[in-house]
Amino acid sequence: MHSASKFDKGLKKAEEARKLFLKRGQNERAIEALRVMADCALNARDFSRAGKLYEELRRDAVGTASPLYQSAAQWGFGQMALRKMDYPLAVGAFQAGLDLGKKAASKWYTAWNALGLATAYRGTGRIADAQTLLKAAASDFHAIDQSNFASWAEKALADIGGDSSSPPTKDMKIWLCPMCAAKLPPAEAERVRKGKLATCTYCGTSIG
Repeated sequence: MHSASKFDKGLKKAEEARKLFLKRGQNERAIEALRVMADCALNARDFSRAGKLYEELRRDAVGTASPLYQSAAQWGFGQMALRKMDYPLAVGAFQAGLDLGKKAASKWYTAWNALGLATAYRGTGRIADAQTLLKAAASDFHAIDQSNFASWAEKALADIGGDSSSPPTKDMKIWLCPMCAAKLPPAEAERVRKGKLATCTYCGTSIG
């Protein structure tokens, strides 16, 4: 399980760096530091702060006409929705992130948003759409030499064949890792369902 304290320390360092970059007028580096702050807050499961930081990132990215960082912010919004297993909300965020990633010509963000969107689609029973996106995510990850992340998309693609193509009912909700898209084992899914902290046995992401 990833240590929340590690991400708290990362957030503080990124915050200090952002203040320094802003003081020096290095706006591009300042917005990157803000992205790191938001991601650290997300991984530390400080969702209230993460939401505020991703919104600040979105505003800064719009203000500087940066589709790259707008895509990063939308990925963050999608991740927050996935961690609540709110798949319909996640669809909108990741679709926006994917479109912005394409506009920025960033395979990094098209890959991550495609993986997130595939997870959200899988959670709503849109299996064919999820499969298409998982293939796209794997392809983009391979194109930028990120074979480990590509393997996440490929594993999800291999596992998805057993899913029903019908939208799941409330009682038949699919519990998926928000980061790697792996289906949670029954014991971990039950922990998430009860509002407890669980861990993805595939990538180690803490959920809940």
